Amino acid sequence: MNFIRKHKKVSIAVLCVLVITVLIFSIYGRYIRNILHNYILETKAFYFNSSILQVNGKHYSITNWDGVNSYPLTIDLNNRKTEGVHTKGDIVYDISYDCPDTVVCTLSKAHGVIHPDDETDSYELLITPLQRFTEEDELVISTSVESTSPYRKTMSATYTIGVEKSNFAYEIVDSVNANYLTINFTNAISFYEVSEAFGDYDLEETVSLEDYHSLTTAEQDKCFSAIVTIEYDPRILFVDMTNKHYLGRLPSSYQEETIGGYQWVSGFSFKVNASSSASIIFYKNDPTQNYSYPNQSNTSIIDVSVVLADESS
Repeated sequence: MNFIRKHKKVSIAVLCVLVITVLIFSIYGRYIRNILHNYILETKAFYFNSSILQVNGKHYSITNWDGVNSYPLTIDLNNRKTEGVHTKGDIVYDISYDCPDTVVCTLSKAHGVIHPDDETDSYELLITPLQRFTEEDELVISTSVESTSPYRKTMSATYTIGVEKSNFAYEIVDSVNANYLTINFTNAISFYEVSEAFGDYDLEETVSLEDYHSLTTAEQDKCFSAIVTIEYDPRILFVDMTNKHYLGRLPSSYQEETIGGYQWVSGFSFKVNASSSASIIFYKNDPTQNYSYPNQSNTSIIDVSVVLADESS
């Protein structure tokens, strides 16, 4: 005790080092135990994996939520080690999640089974806001799975989901084994901009929603609220050519790509009215793929760009 009193600063420093050392060994000890446990399970030909979840957890940062609509998180699971090497029996697992009380989280299912012949499975965690979120708000949400048979293994992931406000948004609704996907566009701009002068309206002048509806069709064609351009790989997707937005595409916006000696549509532009939405169906070359957007990678199978009416023009 006398030594501690005489060497107070040294004693505090030593104590801090000991506490930090214990914490480090505790954290890394758990990390190493999880890796060893997974290795032991694989020696028993038990493979329970995911491209999203990990045994020591994984963190994702997503910044493309509008803070108003529900946000889906799709989690894939599999029973494979490598191609052709997979668990021979059923893997039974439970799903859990942790969400703040500002949203409602809904699982597509609480339990699942990966059968040997299927090799894959998935579930969706749908996040629905209970309040209106503003720009730069963030949510922290986690989800985990635990296999209960034939062996126990836990994998998890944590998401930090940020709100990005925009007057224009789009989403792709898709699922595994669906023959087609739907891309939905939402234009929150409530006015139009003149793209070609007419009557008493000058170029770039703003037209209110009420005044726009009083114009003739020819005059309306000289205004826009949102001009959307989409581009995609026709080897992967085929546009529904009966869609009104495709049929009403802007002149000279048609894009083609030659494949096997034939011309395939690869992009076009169209208008979306003020304070409205639009939808287009695309047929998938590979139905086993899920091209839903937003997604964890923040990448879309369809490239979307937009020009919005500017009220300050």
